Amino acid sequence: MSTRRILFNIFLVFGLLLAAYLLYKVFNRYTFDEILQSIDRFPRWRLVSGFAFCALSYLCLTGFDWMALRYVGRPLAYPKAAIASFTALAIGHNLGVAALSSGAVRYRYYTRWGWTLRRSPKSSCFAG
Repeated sequence: MSTRRILFNIFLVFGLLLAAYLLYKVFNRYTFDEILQSIDRFPRWRLVSGFAFCALSYLCLTGFDWMALRYVGRPLAYPKAAIASFTALAIGHNLGVAALSSGAVRYRYYTRWGWTLRRSPKSSCFAG
């Protein structure tokens, strides 16, 4: 294993441990029963509608990417487009500067699937 890969793994484990510690610090003052009681105070229809709107939102976001891929002449199965889109959006919005970081994540997915950066007849985006 290369030194770069070892360092990456160390930082990854450190980041996960830090996240777990911070979550513990935030939630350790509450018991599980208190959290459940807090959730029970909401009407069921609000919880269900919140989850439904969240799911529809992600369907729209992944659908935009799926349609864009069809537009540039590189149709991709919806599940593949959705995983690239969802991952790129999640990472991009958490890192900040979503336009740049999301594009970088998508680029990694698309190049692994054999895409190149040559120009498409319809657009200047990825082509096959």
